Amino acid sequence: MKKTYIPFLLAGMLLTGACSKDFLDIRPQQSVFTEDVFSSMPTARAAVNGLYSLMQSYSYYGRDALVIPEVLSDNATRSVRTGNRYTGMNTMTHTATDANVSRMWTQMYQVVTNANAIIANEEKLKGIATSLEQTELGQLVGEAYAVRALAYFDLVKFFARPLNHTADGSHLGVPLVLKPITKVEEVVYPARNTAKEVYDQIDKDIAEALKRLPSTGDVYYNGSVNNAFYKIRLNKFGTLALRARVAIFRGDWNTAVSAATEVINSGKYSLFTYGSMVNDFRTPNNNESIFEVSNNTNDNPGTDGIAYFSSQGGYGEMLGTRTSMNSRSTGTTLSTFRALYEAYSPTDVRRNFVALGNRNSSGGETNVPLCLKYTNIVTFLENIKVLRLAEMYLSRGEALARLAVQNNDNAALTSSMADINLIRKSRDTSSLTRPFTASLAATPPTGSIRATAFLDSIIVERRKEFALEGQRLFDLNRTQTNFVKINSGGNSASRLIQYTNTTSSYTVRTILPIPVTQVQNNPNMVQNPGF
Repeated sequence: MKKTYIPFLLAGMLLTGACSKDFLDIRPQQSVFTEDVFSSMPTARAAVNGLYSLMQSYSYYGRDALVIPEVLSDNATRSVRTGNRYTGMNTMTHTATDANVSRMWTQMYQVVTNANAIIANEEKLKGIATSLEQTELGQLVGEAYAVRALAYFDLVKFFARPLNHTADGSHLGVPLVLKPITKVEEVVYPARNTAKEVYDQIDKDIAEALKRLPSTGDVYYNGSVNNAFYKIRLNKFGTLALRARVAIFRGDWNTAVSAATEVINSGKYSLFTYGSMVNDFRTPNNNESIFEVSNNTNDNPGTDGIAYFSSQGGYGEMLGTRTSMNSRSTGTTLSTFRALYEAYSPTDVRRNFVALGNRNSSGGETNVPLCLKYTNIVTFLENIKVLRLAEMYLSRGEALARLAVQNNDNAALTSSMADINLIRKSRDTSSLTRPFTASLAATPPTGSIRATAFLDSIIVERRKEFALEGQRLFDLNRTQTNFVKINSGGNSASRLIQYTNTTSSYTVRTILPIPVTQVQNNPNMVQNPGF
């Protein structure tokens, strides 16, 4: 496929007119999307397929969006035997010239730009589609809104401080570019919007998506329902799951409860069982998945993907953390430190995703937690899990617990415990003898040490459930939870990362810098402090 460039739209951002294997190429003389690209329903379908293909890149969900939030947190570290990938991030010395940073920024904005083009051509496509195709057309545009919401949510998590960093969300987020560039003279130099403006736009996009997506959750293709696309396209329930996730980051607890409840009550998904969780997780389109980024025979990141980076049969460079790795510290207090491996009890099935083993490289570590969530390095046919049913229970449980604390509501706290216990019981056999109980609610939650401890335990449960799935760093940031960063799987120093008034998430580098080319080429772009 041909790729074309625009000089200064988000300085150095690549635009592609051909994003999926079956989408048409833009003519060589074109540098922007033009209206004639969207001349039929087949091209519209291909354009939407292209959005998901872009998300599959190793610069997005194929690898970077999973590895970076784990390596920058207390969950993962890099082996002493490495091919020099994620070097700065592993020691929290990454800079604005880091190639991983610029690749991710570019890839996410490619998704945004192509979604913009689909959205902008909605009225034109309505005039082209037959009466039998109108439902599918609405779905395609709805998907573009949902994908754009997800891309902006990921951008603002990676490149800006969490929304609650300021009381009104007035700190810098990322640039909102919502219209396609159809003429070279329209190239712009966007400034960064506030974090609140970005989150407000995400909410608007989710609402627009839900207006258009079939209410049944079905996915149409070529005019009829095709269940093969149910888990790998953002349908109604995937979009509601995204709404629940965004609401947790907004602190909009009522919306989180209602959106998560609608997904749970749909009856379309079921939790992994204890005995089959490991195999089921790795199975494409499994019962718990709400939305996955698909890898197929002809379209996958291959040796650039997360499985090859993690597997000891591949590069094997990422390792889980273990307390024994921390042989010395840099004068910090590590008394409350718990590494990922020790976060699990011996009877927790999820510990199998970080089973102990040896680094398959001369001079590598021995008896360390290996990263085993994605393991297929033969056919690479493992889909990347983006939204799962377990998250809906944990999000609803957290939202109910926080409402309980706010409103001194013991009933909400009891309901929260039921959600958290459901996850724990399906993952850890020992939890059957030590569940959270309603007796905890005997003490009023407001100002209660017990309620605070319960909220902390929910974040721990999220850590155990979503380890190696790219969520840990963002939970630490939004809850301002102190943690210990282990620099490597070997005999390396550790750092205590503290969220205090004098130590912001910038200075400890738990967010990413704006790529240097963006700042150099765009006079309106402001760099994150500390970079």
